[in-house]
Amino acid sequence: MKKVFRDYDQKALDDQYEQRVWVPHADEIIKRYALKSEEVRSRLGEPRTEKYGPTPPETLDIHGSGRKAFVFVHGGAWKRQSSREQAFAAEAIIEAGAAYVALNFANLPAVTLPEMAGQVRRGIEWVRQNLSDDLVLCGHSSGAHLAACALTKLDFVRKALVVSGVYDLLPVRLSARNEYVRLDERLEHEYSPIRHVDKIRCPVTVAWGEKEGEEFFRQSREFAEKLGAPTIIGKNLNHFEIVETLADPRSPLGRAALNMLA
Repeated sequence: MKKVFRDYDQKALDDQYEQRVWVPHADEIIKRYALKSEEVRSRLGEPRTEKYGPTPPETLDIHGSGRKAFVFVHGGAWKRQSSREQAFAAEAIIEAGAAYVALNFANLPAVTLPEMAGQVRRGIEWVRQNLSDDLVLCGHSSGAHLAACALTKLDFVRKALVVSGVYDLLPVRLSARNEYVRLDERLEHEYSPIRHVDKIRCPVTVAWGEKEGEEFFRQSREFAEKLGAPTIIGKNLNHFEIVETLADPRSPLGRAALNMLA
């Protein structure tokens, strides 16, 4: 057995970075995001949609209004989902007096990772310039990675919550995911937030599910340690379930988000 990364051979490493190995019913959970988002829109109405960049995917959905803004960057392994499925947590945020902004962007492989990260930064900058300069940033899974990358470039985010992310891209580059993420050593270094924590200026809370795979658990723990950040571990929750609790003000994740807006 040839080791590729740490104690993993190629198949074991590939499995670590393919969530459906750990959560075979992942698509059912993701469908819940969409269904719950539809329910929220049935109560709140359609969001205001704004363009923040020149290409069609560069839009954001704004739910509610307020002096503050909570910007959510969705996951999907950098290649799935859109802002449309991300309204599920909007009501709790709006009740706290903030606008809930679901950021949309192009997915891989239609763009490169640098282009995707640039879109996310532009979206966050649009919110600051046009909506509120009192801004909390949140991301889940690959969206947590993109949010953390943005934190290394932007100095105006007040607080951040990253959930079940990847913060060091070396194992991603060595895994099957690199067939579409297309990392070389330079990009791996530039877009690994854990290597640039000295550039992150705001308080960050790092969250992950108790039932994450070993590598996602390790990535989150080590990022938190490097930042000296508080952590939230979702009890009995997997990679896809933990972000759903953002909609529940009584959950540890929901409370953390609302406390950031206080």
